[in-house]
Amino acid sequence: MTTVRRTRRRLGGDRGSVTTEVVLYAPLLMLLVLLGVQFATWGLAHLAVQHAANHAVQTTRVYQGTTTAGQADANTVLTQLAGSLVNDRQVSVTRTQERTTVRISGTAPRVVPFLRLRVATTAAAPTERFRPQAMPRQEQTETAKEGRA
Repeated sequence: MTTVRRTRRRLGGDRGSVTTEVVLYAPLLMLLVLLGVQFATWGLAHLAVQHAANHAVQTTRVYQGTTTAGQADANTVLTQLAGSLVNDRQVSVTRTQERTTVRISGTAPRVVPFLRLRVATTAAAPTERFRPQAMPRQEQTETAKEGRA
């Protein structure tokens, strides 16, 4: 008997094992690929939400800025950047004399069924306001003397 025949006879019991392995491992590999795509989608959605919140807080915090302008800005930036990457969007803008805060939340699109990933961020900054600068006493007296002369 030749070596080839002996090897074939010995490996005859392994016929079909590759098919079984492919059937078992292919779904796991597909799930891993889908999970990678899902988390990449979530990451892009999170970046878009962060950028929109930062942009909106800058629009709202400026002197004479309004919460309405901030909310409109957040929605515009989200539409431009994220498109359909952020579903169920909720934008909240608050402005006090000291602090401006923008909160944006939503969900990333589902690639893997039954996996719902939430994206949310908060951006805050001090509110700008006009404070008239008081003149130092020496300048006040010099200005008063010039006015009398």
